[in-house]
Parts: sequence; structure tokens; C-alpha cells
Amino acid sequence: MKRAFVFALLLVAATAHAAEPDYSVWTRILRTYYDPAKGMDYSALKVRDAAALQNLRRELGRVNVAALTQKEQLAYWLNVYNINTIATIVERYPVKSIRDLSTDPITRLNVFKKERVPFGNALLSLDDVENAKLREGFHDPRIHFAINCAAKSCPPMRAEAFTGANVDAQLDDQARRFLSSVRFGRKDDTLVIHVTKIADWFKADFEKWGGGRTAFIRRYLPPAKQQLIDHAKEIEFDFDKYDWELNTQ
Repeated sequence: MKRAFVFALLLVAATAHAAEPDYSVWTRILRTYYDPAKGMDYSALKVRDAAALQNLRRELGRVNVAALTQKEQLAYWLNVYNINTIATIVERYPVKSIRDLSTDPITRLNVFKKERVPFGNALLSLDDVENAKLREGFHDPRIHFAINCAAKSCPPMRAEAFTGANVDAQLDDQARRFLSSVRFGRKDDTLVIHVTKIADWFKADFEKWGGGRTAFIRRYLPPAKQQLIDHAKEIEFDFDKYDWELNTQ
């Protein structure tokens, strides 16, 4: 009886951590159809690999996420968001903007509220993934530079899937690359930081979880730009207009 109990404990320990999902199809799709300088080739993707993309969505929806490590869960939800966003466009392509798939006449953003992300026996929305799973689940502002909303002003996608083993380094690299576009100006004695609108929309995330908006941005800038911030008497922000045109080639 004792031996059987010990065997059962060993079996539970061996199976408690599930293997990370296989993202090789997603990496192949990214490297085949995505160019960070030009965008996604939705036309070719729809013709050649729409079925593979849909199959990947369904497979990831069957993953037991609770059995993954925290880092693997973070990578999982980042990939799920990006894969389902791209699939949303491919299904209705050609479109000029993801907002064209919305039905609300003013902001045209309810496409992100549509429940179409497979997850277990339910369907989630892209907003559910972004807000409930990623923002509230991990309290990490870097996610804003890793998820892509299929618009030109979105941070570029990586040409590889996120993985648990590499997700921290990948997120740091995403933030560093995107914030390299930060520009500076002067207004009397005030340093004006021209930066993505994302830093405005999600100000609370940077303040609560990133050490403050200025400190977070500074962390990912080259030394010369860091010094400008360090020596500034006053700092204010100017946010770039967000371009919702499709990030297509």
C-alpha cells in the first residue's frame, strides 16, 4: 500500500508540468509572410496557409494552460493573441483596417470584443486575452510591445514565437526595438518626449507595474537618450497619432 502511494506521488509530480505547446508552425508562418519593415503579406498567407493558421488556433485552444509554468503561460497568451489577430484579418481579407471589421460606428473597435478565440469549451475575445489574461495576469507593461493589433502603429511582431525559456529576453528586446523611435524636443526648460500613443492609453500600467512611465521608457533607451532624461528639469509627453491602417505589405 505504501509503495503504491509513493508511486502515485511520483506519477503526479512527473505529469504536473505539461510540455510547452509546439509553436513551430507559427514561427514558420511569421518567417514566411512577415517582414518587420513592410508588414504581413496577408494575401499570400490567405492563399497558402489559412488552413494551417486555423488549425493552430484550434490546437492552442485545447492546451491545459494551468499545467504550464508562469513564463510558459505568458508566452502562450502572447502567441494566442497574435495568432488570433492575424487569423481575424485573414478570414476577411482584403480589408484596409482591422477597425473595418467592427460594427460600432464611432470608435470601430468592437472587433476586439467579439468572442472568437478558442479556449477549452469556450470562446474568448481579444480584449479578454489582452486585459484579463495578460495585463491582469502578469502585471508586465512589456506586453504592450509584444501583442500586435494588425495596425501600422502597433509594435512590430517578432519573426518567431514567444517561448517560456526566452520570453523575458524577447519582451525586453521588443520594448527596446519599439522605443528606439522615441524622439525628444524642447519647450523652454521642459524636455518633451514624443512617444507612442500606447504610453498614453496604458499610463496606469506603466505607473503601477513599470516603475513609472518615464523610468520605464528610459530603461530601454540608449545611454545618450537616457542622459537627456537624467538632466531634464521638467518632462512632458507628446503622443504620436495612432495609425490604424492595416500592417500589410
